[in-house]
Amino acid sequence: MSFLKLLQGIGDRIGILETASVPGNQPGERVKTRIVTLRELTYEIKSMEVSALADESEVTAAPERIFETAGIAPNPKGWSVDKLKEIIQGELDKKKPREEIQKSVLAMMNADGVTAGDIVKDAVARDRALDAFEETAQERMAAGRKRIQVIETQIEALRREAAGLRERLEERERQWSEWKRQKRAYEKDLAATIAYIVDHPVITTDNDI
Repeated sequence: MSFLKLLQGIGDRIGILETASVPGNQPGERVKTRIVTLRELTYEIKSMEVSALADESEVTAAPERIFETAGIAPNPKGWSVDKLKEIIQGELDKKKPREEIQKSVLAMMNADGVTAGDIVKDAVARDRALDAFEETAQERMAAGRKRIQVIETQIEALRREAAGLRERLEERERQWSEWKRQKRAYEKDLAATIAYIVDHPVITTDNDI
């Protein structure tokens, strides 16, 4: 299931995390949840171009090429879901707890003027591009399988036709052999009969051919 369909399955809204100043005079920041709509998290990708790529690439296109074809532009501030993954993995390697990692990541994003919504948009766009590519590729392969079935059905029909023709031909060849045997016998009898009234053979037999 695509990420977008997953979001649609749980409702039209989703909460994203962001940092906010602690109320009062206390230092530091806290993590809060902001509710956004799916419309805010999505933007149109070049689905037709991605489908065309699936036709051209024989399902071997690298994800980066799919994203580029879909028109997914890199964040001008250098942030993407890939960078987020890299940072999170680095924090995990340091054995930091999830809550601390969340605060650390959100603080870095906030310092660069990047929101969680920006990253989620990037993730959803990539997911939609991959889904569009997969859908087209699957359709093409399904069409290929269907074409093979049609061809195999035609081949089977031709085999049955050939077997029928072979059987009829074999019967006709048996009949033909019998006809030729009777013909030779008749010609021999005809030649022997007519020989009594002519001085040269006028009836052809197989021996004369």
